[in-house]
Parts: sequence; structure tokens; C-alpha cells
Amino acid sequence: MNKKTFIGSVTAILILSLTWVVLTPIFFPGVMAADQPTAAHPGFAAPEFTLETPEGSLVSLSDYEGRPVLVFLWASWCSVCKATLPGLQTVYEDFAPQGFEILAVNMTTQDTLSSAISYFQSQGYTFPMLIDADGQVAKEYQMHALPTSILIGPDGVVLEVTVGAGMNGSALRAKLDQILAAGEGE
Repeated sequence: MNKKTFIGSVTAILILSLTWVVLTPIFFPGVMAADQPTAAHPGFAAPEFTLETPEGSLVSLSDYEGRPVLVFLWASWCSVCKATLPGLQTVYEDFAPQGFEILAVNMTTQDTLSSAISYFQSQGYTFPMLIDADGQVAKEYQMHALPTSILIGPDGVVLEVTVGAGMNGSALRAKLDQILAAGEGE
């Protein structure tokens, strides 16, 4: 590569980078908050939400500040969701006493509320089920497939996003061991 080609390549990369930085807030306005950027991507603050439980209580992600949280986006017709939930319940039982929380957000726009509630209650899950009736959480968390798992650290920053069955009980258990061990050292 000669000097002229190299300088041209570097200039093009710089121009594209600057364009991306300038245009990101325009094309992705939800990514930039007033005080901290939020996005459903590792390293960003998790987007805040408040949803209802089937009983009508309001639950906000910020209610769990200072604690690790798994936001699990699911539907009652999703066989992978149904296969993943029992393992999550086992981890929840083991780690809830240490502050861990699971928020099972039902994609009600893609499910029927009665089916979701019936399934969830019949299985005896003890973590909160939340209802995303208008799909806003699915949109903010950029859900493309079910299930989608978003592991959020105690500082509110997204640690990992997993689509499909990847965030099973054993994977979650290993991540929580790391998170909680790091918290003890502080």
C-alpha cells in the first residue's frame, strides 16, 4: 500500500466515524439519555421501564438498583422459553437471598394475557411476571427473537444479552458467581 492510498483510507475511516457519532443520536434517539447513554447492549445502562404484574402492581427496573437482575423476555407459546424457565427458577431460588432478581417480561403483544398468566402460575415460578402490553420494553430492548435474556449488573449496566436458550441455568449461575464475588471485594 502506498502512502497516498494509506492516507486516503485513514481519511475515509475518520469521516465515516465522525458521521456515525453525529448521526447516532438522530437515528437512534432512545440510545442517548439526558445523563447517561442507555441501550440493551453490554456496557450501556439498561433502559428503564415500569410494567404491571398480573395482579396490577407496578414494578420498575430501578426498584432493583444495586442488585443483579435478569430481564427475561418470553411468551407462553415459545417452547425454548418454556424449556429455559425451570432452570432460571432453580438459579433464582439459590441466588435470590443474595439479592438477585429475575423479571420475566411477557411479550403480551405476541401472546395472550390469559395464556401467559395461566402458564406462569401453573408452573409455580416465584419471580415476578411483568406484562409488556404495548411492546415498549421489547422495542427498547431491541428484541428480535424469543427468549431474549438481558443480564444487568448491580450498577444498572447491561453485562450480557443472550438470544435463545443460551442463558440457561448453568450459564446464569456462573455469571452470578462472578458478579457476586466481584461485589464482595468492593
